[in-house]
Amino acid sequence: MADLCLGCHQDVAVQVRDRAGLHGGLMAGTAARTCHGCHTEHRGSAAALTVLDAATFPHDLIGYSLQSHQRTPPGTALACADCHVQDLAHYDPAVCATCHSRLDAGFMQTHLATFGPQCRPCHDGVDRYGRAFDHNKLSFALAGKHAGVACARCHTNATTVEALQRTPTDCAACHQKDDAHQGRFGAACAGCHTPEDWKKASFDHSKSAFPLTGAHVNVTCEQCHKNNVFKGTPADCAACHAEPAFHAGTFGNQGNQCATCHTTAGWSPAQFNLAHNGFPINHGERQQAGSCKTCHPTTVKEYTCYGCHQHNPARIAAQHAEEGVSGAELANCLRCHQGGRGRERD
Repeated sequence: MADLCLGCHQDVAVQVRDRAGLHGGLMAGTAARTCHGCHTEHRGSAAALTVLDAATFPHDLIGYSLQSHQRTPPGTALACADCHVQDLAHYDPAVCATCHSRLDAGFMQTHLATFGPQCRPCHDGVDRYGRAFDHNKLSFALAGKHAGVACARCHTNATTVEALQRTPTDCAACHQKDDAHQGRFGAACAGCHTPEDWKKASFDHSKSAFPLTGAHVNVTCEQCHKNNVFKGTPADCAACHAEPAFHAGTFGNQGNQCATCHTTAGWSPAQFNLAHNGFPINHGERQQAGSCKTCHPTTVKEYTCYGCHQHNPARIAAQHAEEGVSGAELANCLRCHQGGRGRERD
């Protein structure tokens, strides 16, 4: 009999074939449901040909459950005519707005202005996207201040479930205007920021290519990162520590050489730990503590032996006059006393 019915009712046949529309939903997944189960005959010329029992009608099969719609706002049992005002084959979305405005007029006014008048694309009757919706079950849980943000702040112009799901979840989508770094750090905001407070940022410098040690730990971010520029900040010493006049260009202005003498524990005093150009610092028997300026009072290019030894220029000049050493030769101690030893030249 069903084949004969569908032979005439071609529009219904298309719905059944494509599993679409009212009849496609009712006939999907079952072979037992037939046309005459709802459309009766032989009940007289004035009888309705369609008989539906609202209590047993499988409303879920047509894409909308009545699970959350058992009663109207006044409290009466929900009847088919409450939603299908014209007839059972037609449904006007305005009915939703009218009914739900009785429950919360302010909410519905905002909701309609944000998401539009078409309710069915998002609401399926189970109230999946209603007040009880748990965003924390999704891949983007709402933590911190995100929990208090209105849906429309992130889901702009989202009038379908697909549009809701396409909402970007990267920080820049919402916070690009708040980015003081102007994109120089990319989109990995979570490396410093948390949803609890965007402005209270924390950065673990020990995980970067330039760990902070010694006195660097107490340096403020702004001292190295001028004008909120972080990416590309030079990490060589010379970028912050200009070459002192004491060096007078002897060591060049290459920042990666500073660590030869200086440490982050303190720029001064410096520790010179190379061969010292063949002149051992710990020479002689009467060693005493000293610094670079003990021998190099002005610059490292110039040296003097009077800063340590117990003699004065006049006495040394008199002693060396016997050897015929005077003037500029007298100032060049290393010419004769190589390595700081008490040897005289041949």
